Amino acid sequence: MHSRGGDVVSWTKRISALARSGRAAEAVAAFATMEATPNALTLASVLPACAALRDLALGRAIHGYCLRRRANLILNNALLDVYAKCGALGAARRLFDGMPERDVRSWTAMAWGLARGGAPRDAVTLFRAMLLLSSDSDDAPNEATLVSVLHAAAATGSLACAESLHPHALKRGLLTRERVVGNALINAYAKCGDARMAFRAFEEVPGKDMVSWGTVTRAMAVNGRYREALQLLARMLRRGVRLDGAVFLALLSACCHAGRADQALRLLDAMRRVYGVPPRREHYTCALDTCGRAGRPDRFGEIVGGMPVEYDQQVLGVYCSHFGKGGATDVDAGERLQERFLDGEVDAGGGTYALVSKWLADAGRWEDACAVRERMTARRIEKAAACTWIEV
Repeated sequence: MHSRGGDVVSWTKRISALARSGRAAEAVAAFATMEATPNALTLASVLPACAALRDLALGRAIHGYCLRRRANLILNNALLDVYAKCGALGAARRLFDGMPERDVRSWTAMAWGLARGGAPRDAVTLFRAMLLLSSDSDDAPNEATLVSVLHAAAATGSLACAESLHPHALKRGLLTRERVVGNALINAYAKCGDARMAFRAFEEVPGKDMVSWGTVTRAMAVNGRYREALQLLARMLRRGVRLDGAVFLALLSACCHAGRADQALRLLDAMRRVYGVPPRREHYTCALDTCGRAGRPDRFGEIVGGMPVEYDQQVLGVYCSHFGKGGATDVDAGERLQERFLDGEVDAGGGTYALVSKWLADAGRWEDACAVRERMTARRIEKAAACTWIEV
């Protein structure tokens, strides 16, 4: 790969130091210009930089170079990590299946790649095989393995997988020692629809951080546990936990699922005024959606009036999708959004254009409705036909 000459040890140390300090591009550049033949340690030092940069081409080149020599477990693991992080799951699986020996890092890299590369079911299957083939504690799944597979369980809704990982994490002491495992388990239970077990896992996590509180609050919200979400808020306040935007979004989502418009507006108001947390686009959108679902479009104007101008584009669709429901006929509540849209200051997708046009037409504002349709045609914006996907 390179001509001989120079001190390979010095080059390897330099590349390794650059890669470990997060200067991946410099590490790769140093490798490309080194004046010595790289050894196995050099290659193992530059491969993490390739993974960080998602440089699949260089990773493949190094792999080809390794094939002409005798590879070892460290090199194979580093190559596997590159393939997994670059999304080359086929190459990763071929390398993994052909490895003469594997350790926990090999299994974890493969599981991580499958879980985040669109094959979460394969990640769960791989983990089960790992449990069967792990002969000693050194090969047993560690915290990184569990977090990767829990991500896959959440993506697939595999409650059985989450339930099987829970006792394993407790037995290995990972749930009480590694907070990231506990947070991943809470999230997996939440995504699998088991709010009770999500709360149980939360209680087992020591030294809870904001991710823990936010995840369990979101778990209550998405599973229709409105009262439990508010009880968690009360616990956080009693313990002096500093609230953040993620927790408030989870609480607003709980209000949305429960149709509690007044509570959502109180939370939105308290965010900035009491807790010093500036509401973002997603908070305003969730509050609007809550009022719409609760049949309270009369509160839309209150939300839109206090909203920063830069959020107009994102919330317009939510506003229009609920306008007219619950007997509301007053168009003044959305006057600011509508005028900015007609003036061209706010843009949106085809669905929102269609909603705005219908909204204006229903209000008898035919010229404005036609103007919206004309602009939609001029900009070649089309509304995609609605469809529903089901798995059979």
